[in-house]
This record gives sequence, C-alpha cells and structure tokens, in this order.
Amino acid sequence: MRPLPGIVITLATYEGGDPTGTPLLFIHGNSLAASIFERQWADPELQSFRLVALDLPGHGQSPDAPEWYAPAQLRRVLVAAVRALGCEQALVVAHSYGGHLALDVLPDLPELLGLLLVGTPPVSTAPDLAAAFCLTETGGLFYAPTLTDQQTTALARTCLRAGGDEDEVHLLEAALRRADGRMRTALAASIGAGELLDEVGIVADTARPLAFMLGQDDTLLNPAYFAGLTAPSRWGEPVLLVPGAGHLPFLENPPAFQALLLAFVAHASQPASQPASQPHSKAIA
Repeated sequence: MRPLPGIVITLATYEGGDPTGTPLLFIHGNSLAASIFERQWADPELQSFRLVALDLPGHGQSPDAPEWYAPAQLRRVLVAAVRALGCEQALVVAHSYGGHLALDVLPDLPELLGLLLVGTPPVSTAPDLAAAFCLTETGGLFYAPTLTDQQTTALARTCLRAGGDEDEVHLLEAALRRADGRMRTALAASIGAGELLDEVGIVADTARPLAFMLGQDDTLLNPAYFAGLTAPSRWGEPVLLVPGAGHLPFLENPPAFQALLLAFVAHASQPASQPASQPHSKAIA
C-alpha cells in the first residue's frame, strides 16, 4: 500500500518492467482493477518500460474510502498518486472512466508525455453523453449500488467481444464483485447533478499527444462520436479500432493493442518539431 502525501488514504500500486525506463502508467475504469492489465505486465515488448498501475479507492486491493468516491475527490487522489509514484512524465494508458479522470487532471500535470484513452469519449454535456454512449440496461449496471451474481456475469460479458474467453469473463467478474458500489452511485449522482468537466475543451486546447482507441466490437460506445471532436494533438485516425475486441482491447487482443501503444509512445517521445508518424489503418490485426 502506498500512502499519498496530503491525503489520508492509501492505494495499492504495482510496478514491473525496467525501473529506469520511460514510465507507462495504467489506470483502470469504473468497478474494475489494475488486474485487467495483466497481459501488458507479461508482454516481453513492454519490459523496457517502467510499468506502473494502481487500484483506485474501493477497487482491487485498495481499501474502501467512500469519502473519496466523488469525481472531484478521485481527481485529487489521482494527481497525488501520480506525484507519489514519480510518474509526472509518464505516458498514461487509461481505460473507460479512468480515462475521464486522466483527461480531467491533464491541466494539473503539465509534464505528462501523452494520453492513450481506451474506451473513453471526451464529454462535456448531457447531449455529449447521449451521443457517445450506447447505454443498455446491462451497461447501466455500472451505476448500480449493488450487483447480483447474475448481473455481475452479464456486465462482464457485455464488456467483452461476443464469445469472449472464459478466463477474461472470470477476471472481470472478480474485479466487479470486489468494487465498492458506493463509488458507482457517487459517479451517477455527479453525472445527474451536471458536474461534468469540459473534456471536449481540454482535448481541443491541449498540445500533449492524445490517441483514442476502441475495440471494434465495443457495444458500449459510438465510434462515430470521435470523428466530431476537435483534437489538434490527436495521433492517427479519429479513433483507433482494435479487431477482435470489445471494451477491453488490451485484454482481448494484446498483440494489436501493443503494436498501437508502441507506435504511439514513439510518436509522443518525438521532439515537437519532428513530423508525426501515423498508423496506416484504423484497425491493426
């Protein structure tokens, strides 16, 4: 457990790879855990990087902390965690709601190398939410205070491509069962109160390299939404599509995910004056 200076909270954190390498900071989404990035920790191609991940409060191995579940409080936690981990100059790989948190704190962390946002559409208003998300009854369970075993399994399967590997289903079920449902209700209350930050404005204003990624079979999001974003620092296509994957392409198709991640890291590491490299297609098999 890692204590955070200035905040009375501890988080579970994880490190792998080369401690002297460029930091890659992985941030999981709502009701999941750092365990969803297990295949990146095991990938030989990523071992030259300093691999860092954390469990948000009330997730994974981090203790419950309901006083820190509101989005404004989670943003404070994330900034403190980045600094405590020495990841101020990391490239951030953030998934789903973790990507929203990372995007929201981008102005507070000016040295970050870039953001790869996986399953994260930048939104600022209720109409943005309606346009970006394809929220089904099952997807709505991400905002439910409690989950039955049947709901947990249904939600895990909704996150994955049709016919997804049973080991992947079990991994997500374990994360969902552990997550504190009070975080889900705090997030729902914040959205209902109209407390969204201007993420559309953040991506329009930042010069930090950005990339947006979806699994080609992600049923929770509308890929067309990304084409309408103004994002001058965006790398590649409006959204990079990973075949054979749903909402978790890094888990479902690691080779395709890693190829895009490494290409984006190479781009983000270039001096600003150098021309940007681009992927050749929306989907890399």
